[in-house]
Amino acid sequence: MKNNILLIYLGLSVIATGIACKKDERKPLSKDGSVPGPVSNVQVTNLAGAALISYTLPDNPNLLYVKAVYDLKGVQHEVKTSMYQNKLLVDGFGDTQERNIDLYAVSRSETASDPVTVKIKPLTPSIVNVFKSLKVDSTFGGISVKYVNADSANIVFEILVIDSVGDWQHVDFNYTSMKQGSFNIRGFPPVERIWGIYVRDRWDNHSDTLRTKITPVYEEALDKTKFNDVRSTYANYIPQFSPLPNSGLPIANAVDYSSSYPMKQLYDGNTTTMFHTKEKYDLPLWIPIDLDKSGASKFVLSRFEIWQRTGTFTFNHGNPHHWEIWGTNKPNVVSTNPNNTDPNVGWVKLGEWTMIKPSGWDVGLNSNEDNDVATNGQEFEFPNGIPAVRYIGWKNIDSWGSIDGYTGFFHLMELSLWGQKK
Repeated sequence: MKNNILLIYLGLSVIATGIACKKDERKPLSKDGSVPGPVSNVQVTNLAGAALISYTLPDNPNLLYVKAVYDLKGVQHEVKTSMYQNKLLVDGFGDTQERNIDLYAVSRSETASDPVTVKIKPLTPSIVNVFKSLKVDSTFGGISVKYVNADSANIVFEILVIDSVGDWQHVDFNYTSMKQGSFNIRGFPPVERIWGIYVRDRWDNHSDTLRTKITPVYEEALDKTKFNDVRSTYANYIPQFSPLPNSGLPIANAVDYSSSYPMKQLYDGNTTTMFHTKEKYDLPLWIPIDLDKSGASKFVLSRFEIWQRTGTFTFNHGNPHHWEIWGTNKPNVVSTNPNNTDPNVGWVKLGEWTMIKPSGWDVGLNSNEDNDVATNGQEFEFPNGIPAVRYIGWKNIDSWGSIDGYTGFFHLMELSLWGQKK
């Protein structure tokens, strides 16, 4: 009896093994080989580098999908849409030439109808329109590029320079889908050179190349080992100018959340350490820094870069949303004039910024571009014509987790500054 049971188990095992090893083949959903009728009443709406094609589906219970077949840069492409749709988008065209698109209705047995050929004539591609909008100028350490991307197309800017032997060399790229914006290319000495910029899309279509001769403006990175925390030294001299805390209490220094997040980690050169203030803090709050504790230098500041706390905190929690930066050479003077322009008699407002989230999505929802921007650091420029200062005060008006709130908190992984030493 036991032997019979053993034989039965062995037989079942062999059968199961045979089933498991059987090759999984993709087969048509139906064996009905009848040819479906073609689509009809085809309408074309030409778009930038694309076309939207609508149609009436054939009356066929075995219809599965409609596909468009077309040539794109010498390669055959297909776009498929289900039987529940009556339109499809063909895109990736880098010019406005008229071309043919073949439409097929396909059944569940993967049998295609006769083709219906439709002509499209795409509108000017986004890369061309963006290219025409480019405005390039000199900036500190490089060039500044402004653009308009009305279609919110996914594009890449490629930046080149001509080297000493006259060849083009790639130096940087910038990806965006924002409707308009700007970016800077940094790290170059104040030497005249020829720059090249072109726009590329995800199908590798290229615009023309803009050539321009520009000399970057001189700047240097401030030495953060010379920075000093002066919150306690000048706590009694915080400029009490609007906006003031909604609580009615005066603006106060940002106090560390714990010994694990001291202010020195705001400028220790490490983007993995963090400065974090106490929570439920009256906003705005004040963060003063001595830029040269030796007292030897003042600086005309050109720009700064900050690194958010990322992960679930990206564009959220205590990451700064709206802030001002003030400067002075006399931090122990009580300022009474919010419009003061002389840093030797009080605090001067150097600039005001609101952080823009590339996607524009609500707090707590981030796109890949949002995450990339936060991880790579965000750069902001000071306005032209500001005075040379030794001390700055970061006035945090609100953070992403407490926009327009009465209370909140502040955290940041790192702060770097550039400018001209005076």
